[in-house]
Amino acid sequence: MVKKLLGVLLLLALISYTAWQNFAPAKTEAAPPQDDLRSYEDGSEQNQDVPASGLEEGKMAPNFSLSTLDGKTVSLSSLRGKKVIVNFWATYCPPCKEEMPQMQTFHEKYGKDVEVLAVNLTSQEINRNSVQKFVDKYHYTFPILLDEKEEIGIKKYKVLLIPTSYFIDEQGKIQQRIEGPMTLKQMEAFAAQ
Repeated sequence: MVKKLLGVLLLLALISYTAWQNFAPAKTEAAPPQDDLRSYEDGSEQNQDVPASGLEEGKMAPNFSLSTLDGKTVSLSSLRGKKVIVNFWATYCPPCKEEMPQMQTFHEKYGKDVEVLAVNLTSQEINRNSVQKFVDKYHYTFPILLDEKEEIGIKKYKVLLIPTSYFIDEQGKIQQRIEGPMTLKQMEAFAAQ
């Protein structure tokens, strides 16, 4: 009985959504020209040509600043001139747990040349302490950043699947996006580019 009721409600919701999509008045406002809105991701207002930011390969990675587990603030823009791997993860995620030891191995070997930033989707965790316990248990030494309000992973980087990682070059451009666990071989190939 409950399954039938849920099925009917789902069907009604889909019909309502379809009707709304077909009969809602189309928006006729033109989008403002992008050239008039050009600005740096970090808020600087210098009048220079700035590459467009976005999530596609070859675009500038959106800047962010987050606190680490030990209370420091890290911003992506402060790492320009260095390759960066930005990894979005959570402690309850089995594929995230699978890639973490390889990230630690990579960090120990290539940490001077490539920065690993593990951005925890903290708003989806039980609490902040569960993240600290996880990191302490496995002795991870790469920076763990806390996305406590879903502003970076979900809103800015549009992460739908975890883990998701971005390989960002020295100029701040996205070279590759990996959905699912990274391998040590993939990370090493990025370091060698």
